[in-house]
Amino acid sequence: MIAAGDFLNACAAEGFTIFTGTPCSYLKPLINATISLPEFRFMDATNEGDAVALACGAWLGGGAAVAMFQNSGLGNAVNPITSLSRAFEIPFLGITTLRGEPGGKPDEPQHEIMGGITTKLLDLMQVKWEWFPKTTEEIVPALKRAREAFNARKAYFFVMCDGDVDKYALAKQERYTVCPRAQVVNKMNHGNLMTRTQALECIRAHLPKAALVASTGKAGRELHDLSDEAQNFYMVGSMGCAPALGLGIAVTATHKQVVVIDGDGALMMRMGNLVTLGHFRPNNLLHILLDNEVHDSTGGQKSGSENVCFATIAAACGYESCLEIDSLVELEQIVSNFPTKMTFVHVKIAAGSPEKLGRPKTTPIEVAERFKNFLRD
Repeated sequence: MIAAGDFLNACAAEGFTIFTGTPCSYLKPLINATISLPEFRFMDATNEGDAVALACGAWLGGGAAVAMFQNSGLGNAVNPITSLSRAFEIPFLGITTLRGEPGGKPDEPQHEIMGGITTKLLDLMQVKWEWFPKTTEEIVPALKRAREAFNARKAYFFVMCDGDVDKYALAKQERYTVCPRAQVVNKMNHGNLMTRTQALECIRAHLPKAALVASTGKAGRELHDLSDEAQNFYMVGSMGCAPALGLGIAVTATHKQVVVIDGDGALMMRMGNLVTLGHFRPNNLLHILLDNEVHDSTGGQKSGSENVCFATIAAACGYESCLEIDSLVELEQIVSNFPTKMTFVHVKIAAGSPEKLGRPKTTPIEVAERFKNFLRD
């Protein structure tokens, strides 16, 4: 058994000061310590996969983050681990607990299968891992190995067992300001809808120095075809993770304006991100939802978004300004005056895309590298 403070001191020495994830009783000492100690920041996520995406965003913005969660949620993180972290070679340090440990103490029945396959699952994903340090002497060497993998742009995991970390009492938590419920501003005029291309052209024209995170599918493909720039990050996988990635970028690259260009299908897949962004509310992030009510990339099937009041949900989650628009004029007014508070814009657009739409020629690894340099510069 080790002390939480000893482990975190070694983390800080290697630059890991941002922690994100979801609760687990095994992780309680580490979570309590990262909340209590001023040199660390704990950013709770509503989903394990979103924690991975947030950690990836932190690396793009120049930070080093740890994503920690129970192994029962490792399945939720498989997609961003493989199609975001691995595909783009974006590193993070992961900690997963081993509930249902084979041969361990009796545990709840839902942990039995995952307990038996946790390390095998990491192996299948080709993620390097080791057992969480169990003695004080093991901590520093373990963190150095993790940092070496991080520097090589590889994810690295510790697998934590019951009792690996001694108890740590939670100090008084920071009191977050409860945001007054924003009034949704509806500026729908129900005229001819803009296309996705027109919306993207408008965003690019008025935010030439902003970091643009384009959601999975045709948002990224159209943005690429308009102009393949260093400011563009194309989510070629990890559908629904763009807001979490954008949050990680916004809290580390605080000098940059960050625009998350979301899609209705993607946002509905991981709508818990609205809670996380509404909680932390970075004032340099603008969340724009381009909603055409269909899954354009897969043939135009209805997405089910026609009955969803996205802006109302965002307001209920803590966004400070929420708008509903369907005209290019209104979008131009918003992006030409970048909001100074956390803003959600629900934009109704026409279904469809250009007939001869290409795919990004720049590799994901190249996209991540030049985007990171863009954020640094």
